Amino acid sequence: MNIPKNYFENLSVGRYREYLKLLPIIKHENTRIITTLILTFASLSFFGIFAINPTLSTIITLKKQLSDSQLVDEKLVTKINNLSSLQQQYSQLSPDLPTVLNAIPQSAQVPTLMGQVFAISKQLNVQIISLAVSDAQLTGGNPTQTAYPFSLKANDAYEALISFNK
Repeated sequence: MNIPKNYFENLSVGRYREYLKLLPIIKHENTRIITTLILTFASLSFFGIFAINPTLSTIITLKKQLSDSQLVDEKLVTKINNLSSLQQQYSQLSPDLPTVLNAIPQSAQVPTLMGQVFAISKQLNVQIISLAVSDAQLTGGNPTQTAYPFSLKANDAYEALISFNK
């Protein structure tokens, strides 16, 4: 604040004396301490708003990213361990795979199955009352179904039915 040189010359005597009364107050120790505290709080507020706040928000964001990355790392380590375990199990089962794959029919053979059931029933003298296959694709294309539920009703002696069940 620039005060013109002739400012004090144009003041009234009463006003001039009021200004002079203020000068000794500034020299007191309490006035200096209060002024220092006020300026300190003002500067802390300024730096808090413009310097410290963005730094703190960056630190919080980085900590959140670190925790997210650690969680992803744990899940990936678990996944790698599971894949390694599965690879070991697969390598142990690989010698038996051709036998298992040969046991699975390559196409739907429902008519053959029904023929075998009828042949066994005639061989054991079991009377078949009804035989039904649910939703079986009998011809054409690649079958998408791997199991064919069927129902069978038979009538005969208990021993004959038990041997037919085997």
